[in-house]
Amino acid sequence: MKRSRRRLSKKGRWIIALLIIALPLFYFSRRVYKLVSSIQEENNLKKEIIILKAENEVMQNRINEYKRRNILEAKARDDLGMIKKGEKIYLVPRK
Repeated sequence: MKRSRRRLSKKGRWIIALLIIALPLFYFSRRVYKLVSSIQEENNLKKEIIILKAENEVMQNRINEYKRRNILEAKARDDLGMIKKGEKIYLVPRK
């Protein structure tokens, strides 16, 4: 008994070879693209965090400056008797 073998044509072999090569490449290229995208997003978020921290530091410095001004103003009013325009001052003699 002779077995009849059916051979693929050259075109069929090329298609199978391309599928064997292309499918894993397609699968891994999508994963690599997602990985690269997530790394880029992480880097962008890190930059944004650095910028926001710098802005927070500037704002905290402004807050501290305003607090110091108020403290200095209160100290100048109490110790030196300074007043603002339009304010009335009442002197109470110390005993």
